[in-house]
Amino acid sequence: MKKKIAAIVTSAAMMAISLMGCAPGSSTVGNENTDKQQEAQEEAVGERQEETEQAEDGITSKEASAEEITLTIWDWDAEHLEHMTKLYQQENPNVKFETLIVTAGDYMEKLQSAIASGSGVPDIVLGELSYRGRLYEMGILEDLTKEPYGLLESDMFDFAVELNRGADGGVYGIEQTICPAGFAYRRDLAKEYLGTDDADEISEMIATWDQFLELGKEVAAKSDGKVTIFPGVSVLLYDVLYPQNPSSYIEGNTIRLTERYEDILNTAAELNQAGVLGKQERYTPASSSGMAAGEFIFYPCAPWATKWTIAANDPDGSGRWGLAKGPGGGFTNGGTSISVYSGSENKEEAWKYIRYTYGDGYGVEEAFEKFGFMTGFRAPYEDENSYFYTMEGAYDEFFGGQNLADYFINTISVDTEGQIQTKYESAVSTAMLSLAGKMSADTSVTGEGALEFLKSEIQNLVPDAVIE
Repeated sequence: MKKKIAAIVTSAAMMAISLMGCAPGSSTVGNENTDKQQEAQEEAVGERQEETEQAEDGITSKEASAEEITLTIWDWDAEHLEHMTKLYQQENPNVKFETLIVTAGDYMEKLQSAIASGSGVPDIVLGELSYRGRLYEMGILEDLTKEPYGLLESDMFDFAVELNRGADGGVYGIEQTICPAGFAYRRDLAKEYLGTDDADEISEMIATWDQFLELGKEVAAKSDGKVTIFPGVSVLLYDVLYPQNPSSYIEGNTIRLTERYEDILNTAAELNQAGVLGKQERYTPASSSGMAAGEFIFYPCAPWATKWTIAANDPDGSGRWGLAKGPGGGFTNGGTSISVYSGSENKEEAWKYIRYTYGDGYGVEEAFEKFGFMTGFRAPYEDENSYFYTMEGAYDEFFGGQNLADYFINTISVDTEGQIQTKYESAVSTAMLSLAGKMSADTSVTGEGALEFLKSEIQNLVPDAVIE
């Protein structure tokens, strides 16, 4: 398959360097004979290459020392955290880890408590998208585009850069695993009600929201209302429409809500009132059980959701799911940022671990093979023979043998954009979630009514904002 990704600016040689692990330092070699001289020359070249790599990655001579370093990390994915820290230690035995498992819902509160107390803040900080804007404006994270980190925005996909950009233009994190999303679909239901389970054919059938509406009516009629095209309006609004087609609608303390969301809310209201959506609200037992029960055909799905949403809620469903492109193109869904705490005493080692595990280091391949994690850095995808395309992903079989990495990167992400994160964006996210619940409970809410509700909710959350 011809890859559609634009080539990264760096040369092939530089890309090879970025993918190499750090070699151990060489020992002193005598010059008793030609062979030993040759060995010395080769090792000297290796040392110079290592020094170049260290300089380019913003890593100082501290990396090559045997000084013992302890990195503190809080995470909610215990399996991934344990595996990747042990892998890193194999190559960096001087680095120890203190880890703590914290649920995503409790993370921000615990972090704020640690900051307030002045101690115990982890060296590596995670940021869920729902609170990322507030996190970035707390002033506690390093701008990774500055020294000594040297992150280049061109290293990453554009949407990944924007999702990690703060109000001041700095880039304060990288993606734990990318979050461009499409629609996961039940293959058996697609065959029965759409006539095909082919991803490309289905993508064409639901290319626009008007097509999606009409198809929803057909599914409801054919199934006598027992199967719907989508679980419910709260999932549709918050997880799909809200993040789709982002723009710079927040400038300073001015939020241009009407410009940004009027059409989106009209679409949500139209679909909600047409009777084509289910009654399942997002992340409820009804929504979760509906996946296994086959009560709806489509559900939003980013790479992380293959494990945490689809497979988790339909554990016996291996082979009966597929991935298609959603109406209106790609959109971001959820996501977690990985950042360096400004107060850390081991910032450079923290960045080295982050880049190794989530950027373009050796750990990226391991994380993909074992957990399905997909980096937001471009380089590992550049070669059409990359392991992302040739290796079977952790959930490819679950999705009927579909090459998910190829599809996410070369079909979905190509027109996916990310929203810059600010404290006002966090307020919009909170208000949008409230609106999603309101529309789920009351199908009579119109697009106009939804917009007024959204404005009121946001104004209550950020009284200093000017809302248009």
